[in-house]
Amino acid sequence: MEPVSRVPRKLSAEPLYEYALRALARRSHTKAELETKLAIRCADERDVATVLERLVAHGYLNDERVAESHATFRRDYALLGQKRVLQELRRRGVSESTAEGSVAEAYRESDETELAREFLRRKLGSRFESDPISDRKELGRLFRALARAGFGVAAITGALAQVTGDSEWLESLEDLAGDDPAGP
Repeated sequence: MEPVSRVPRKLSAEPLYEYALRALARRSHTKAELETKLAIRCADERDVATVLERLVAHGYLNDERVAESHATFRRDYALLGQKRVLQELRRRGVSESTAEGSVAEAYRESDETELAREFLRRKLGSRFESDPISDRKELGRLFRALARAGFGVAAITGALAQVTGDSEWLESLEDLAGDDPAGP
């Protein structure tokens, strides 16, 4: 019995287009993501550009739509901050202007501090409403989790004020907020 080859079969233009349609049917892709995927499968590199142009012309491939959907989903269901969502869109190959516009629109009516509180509420569960957290090591862990989630220092401070009575520690965070490029 011969081993199964792991090398993907190279496709000509029409099968490559059908492959791209199947990929888009499974999940949304940005142009950059799909281009990378098609480059691996193409028999002729020129077919990649042709297939991408065809997909864009038919409305199957639209980075703006992907960015808007991604930003809204990550805000509503993952409860992530703007910085994190921007970073994810950049990583997916969305242009800077498209990513910034989509994130700004998705977060236009959102209160970042309230979103950070919801993130913290989900992370802590019933502990969110229980006794205040006084362990600075745990507060630091929560601070870092909120920062990784893409929240600015001001939003993090506002969210952590809900779970701690350590005003001295919170004041030291507020001093950081002045240095935060995202601002308070």
